[in-house]
Amino acid sequence: MSRVCKRSGPACTDRPLSDRAVRAKFDAWRHVVASCLGPRARLKQVRNGVGGRVSTTSTCSVLLAAVPPSEPLLKLLTACVLQHVQRFGDAGLFAAVLGLSLVDQVTRRGSDSSTAVRVHQRLLELCDLYLTSADCCAKVEVDLGSCRSLLALAHSGVSSKPACGLDPAETQQVSALLLKAFLQTIPCGSTDTVRLGETVVVGVEGEAVENSAVFPGLLLDVPEMLHSGDLERLGPGPYKLALFSASLSGDLSERGNMEIHTGTDPEAALLEKLLKVGEQVVRDCATLFLCQKVIHPVLQQYLRERGVVVVERLGIAMLEQVTSMTGAQAAATSHTPVPAEAFGWVEALSIQLCGTRKMLHLQPTANPAVCTLVLCHRNESMLDELKVTCKRVQHVLQLALKDPVALLGGGCMETHLSAYIRHLSRRDAAEMASDLDCSPQEFLLAADGFCRSLEAAAQALEHDGGLVLMDLNYGHCWVCPADEELDTSTLLSCSCGLINSSAGMEWTTLGSTHPDFCPRPPPGDSTARACVLDSFPAKRNALNVAVEIASLILDVKYVIRDLN
Repeated sequence: MSRVCKRSGPACTDRPLSDRAVRAKFDAWRHVVASCLGPRARLKQVRNGVGGRVSTTSTCSVLLAAVPPSEPLLKLLTACVLQHVQRFGDAGLFAAVLGLSLVDQVTRRGSDSSTAVRVHQRLLELCDLYLTSADCCAKVEVDLGSCRSLLALAHSGVSSKPACGLDPAETQQVSALLLKAFLQTIPCGSTDTVRLGETVVVGVEGEAVENSAVFPGLLLDVPEMLHSGDLERLGPGPYKLALFSASLSGDLSERGNMEIHTGTDPEAALLEKLLKVGEQVVRDCATLFLCQKVIHPVLQQYLRERGVVVVERLGIAMLEQVTSMTGAQAAATSHTPVPAEAFGWVEALSIQLCGTRKMLHLQPTANPAVCTLVLCHRNESMLDELKVTCKRVQHVLQLALKDPVALLGGGCMETHLSAYIRHLSRRDAAEMASDLDCSPQEFLLAADGFCRSLEAAAQALEHDGGLVLMDLNYGHCWVCPADEELDTSTLLSCSCGLINSSAGMEWTTLGSTHPDFCPRPPPGDSTARACVLDSFPAKRNALNVAVEIASLILDVKYVIRDLN
């Protein structure tokens, strides 16, 4: 059939950021991601264009994956942010808001993009040097010998996602459970190399959040034919375990090549081989028989009649956890007998009731650093958001174990960096402008846009038009005039007292090596531990990602679009 319309060739757009339609898309996307920041974020309901399930979220990884933009430059930014979130688990929205704000500041002022890129890169180096220095007052040490700092990190992550639908008591409970689960994934014993375990998250819909719990080991869905009395007849543990990754369904299509005699029924011959596997497992005194895929009903009945607990359809993710916890080696074929070293062990078996779900609890023999976090919630949408949030918090806690430093949240870090860069840029404008081959006026204009972009990321935490960005119950906050763009020449302060200024940006000296900033809280002060904390590695990398992607977008001269 001939085409109704002639196929158009690709279109090449010169200087895409000068296009009013492209800038409108950037503004719209910036407002979307900025409105998702913080505990008072505006929730987004996402649904496929042809209908289907509706998801309610303010989480970066969910939103950006579900709503891919059509603009090529925005696709580039989204891909970079998602890659950052996959690696660091946090600060994705901050990276997106900062990157879009940097582009907006340059395009709105009509600044030279190449000059702005050079200035941004230089200021990024100054920010990174300051954040990694011992004099940085925007970061605090995470005391790994106490749970308070880690609990503050977990609480900050959970409370920043309003789509989870948690009240303060539930937020505190979930944060404590996350910390408990994280501590159980740290193996005991002092070794040079520490390999963290895994936390398996199991969701239970329709139950109160208070019913959430952490269990050592793994929870599997109970087979229909298994009853608590069957486990009582097993006697005391430990129990031997056989694990298969190959399908034991008896389908010829999954078997591959098999030699049989003429006149022999292939299905009967295959079932006979499967039963020989069962005979060998029973002969080796295995109590638990697990399979990643499907097990033939006849083989299941044969094993159950001989007191073996059978669990099928584990899936690849759970198979890896079982292997890690029990020490079993998954058999990839049923052609050969299971070797003795391939069997694993569990200490005990029990049935746990998790709301409406009945689950088989596999308890480890030693300390394999594997646990299960059972999350309960009232409906599916809130439960899905809570599961994503908990996985993100677990990632942040793991990063804190590697680098025990955190940044002050609630807009403090952004405000602090903005004030620091403003001070350095005004003091050394002539010198830095000469190094970057631009005039002092061009340098100060680009530096002002950089600082305003940092301030915009902090301002994005407030969505109600009030004077204070965050309330004191949430932690640190910073103050700006309502419904106005912040003017740091008249007012810039941090309610925690980290930064103080008077009119005209005349900073007071309070004993810090940098006279512009207040000294860090004393080591015994618990205020820093009780406030909102952000992941230092995630926020630092997000800052780099935002500046790099903004520089890349500003450097783009041509965009080729397929119009079909």
